[in-house]
Amino acid sequence: MFDYTSILPILITMAAVICLGGASLLFLRGRNNRSRRLLASIMLAWGIFYVIRIVGMLMGNQNLYFTKVDIANVFLLTSGNLYLIILLLYPLEIVRPGWLNLKRTGLLLLPYIGVTLFYYFVLSLLGQKPLILSDINQFMEHIGQFNVWFRILMTLSIAAYLAYLFRLTWRYKEFYQQWCRNNYSDDETMNISWLRQYGIGVVLIGVAYFWGVFDGNTYSFIIHNLTVQCFFCYTLYKGLFHDNPYTENFFSYTLDENEACQKAELKEKVSSTENVCLLEVEGNENAFLKKLPTYCDEISSWMIKKKPYLNPNFKLIDVSEILPLNRTYLSRVFNEGFGNSFNDVVRNYRLREAEWLLVNRKDIPVGQVGELCGFSSPSVFHRAFVQSHDGLTPNCYRKQTEEK
Repeated sequence: MFDYTSILPILITMAAVICLGGASLLFLRGRNNRSRRLLASIMLAWGIFYVIRIVGMLMGNQNLYFTKVDIANVFLLTSGNLYLIILLLYPLEIVRPGWLNLKRTGLLLLPYIGVTLFYYFVLSLLGQKPLILSDINQFMEHIGQFNVWFRILMTLSIAAYLAYLFRLTWRYKEFYQQWCRNNYSDDETMNISWLRQYGIGVVLIGVAYFWGVFDGNTYSFIIHNLTVQCFFCYTLYKGLFHDNPYTENFFSYTLDENEACQKAELKEKVSSTENVCLLEVEGNENAFLKKLPTYCDEISSWMIKKKPYLNPNFKLIDVSEILPLNRTYLSRVFNEGFGNSFNDVVRNYRLREAEWLLVNRKDIPVGQVGELCGFSSPSVFHRAFVQSHDGLTPNCYRKQTEEK
């Protein structure tokens, strides 16, 4: 019969290396990025947990090693619940940077702390200690006792906890995406669709973890370790290259996007003061609407003459070079004046430039056309071109024009 115990030490060591190594990379790359620093802290906490297990393995201490534990072990249940909860803090920091601080993190952890302390408080009143249950039959035998059934309630409370944090994170997804479209010409590195995979990974870790808690056999811990390693490898890759569209403390005062935007506007300084009339317009809605066609003409002329969209890092705030308005009014110029978001307008200019190069500069390889037009990568250019040309690829577009 195969000995699963011999695999577990290798997996625990691998998990420790992935978590600690990943935390180091994130700390080095995330000096000015809160979300990377938070992810680094989470991976560091998990890495320390695996180091403790390695120490327990070397010392022969089964209480630290966790190769096989009693059913619904209270220490494993409470510590594991805490580690699951802290995994959900990272997506919240992604969509609401700056909101999480020590006080708010403590408030988020309060229900978990309350449930855990209540269990030990009632046990002290009953004069009991947590029962050690060797198998599932013994667990069912004592299921009617508070000492045992409350452990199930603790598990269910964590499921509700995770569901709440998921909902809290995903309710802001639409605003996040709209903010990217309104403020950035290229939001490829800001895309948060991968957070769905992050959430699925957390669920899988939770399922494997609760399997181990209520089964206690070595193979359940092997599955849990493999799940954790795959999860952190994927998250490390995404976390290292994800850029946040907001400033570091954009939501430091509130979770509400409208309030956060208002506070951000108060802090913004106009980059130019050459045209005083434009600055006065910001306080006059009717004057702004009257000036809107003029603003659109100035931007169109600027786009044609200067071609700022060729810069892959072109942002909405860069438009203040010719229109000294704050971010909100600049965004309205595009949404109301051009009828599209800043992202869509810039992408259309880049695509028109790409069409011209494909037809008139056949010496330039198709793979380089997108880069010359401001797209961040050939794949981004290819996807945008195909979507805007009814499935026609850049290469086919060039060949099609040659035949005419």
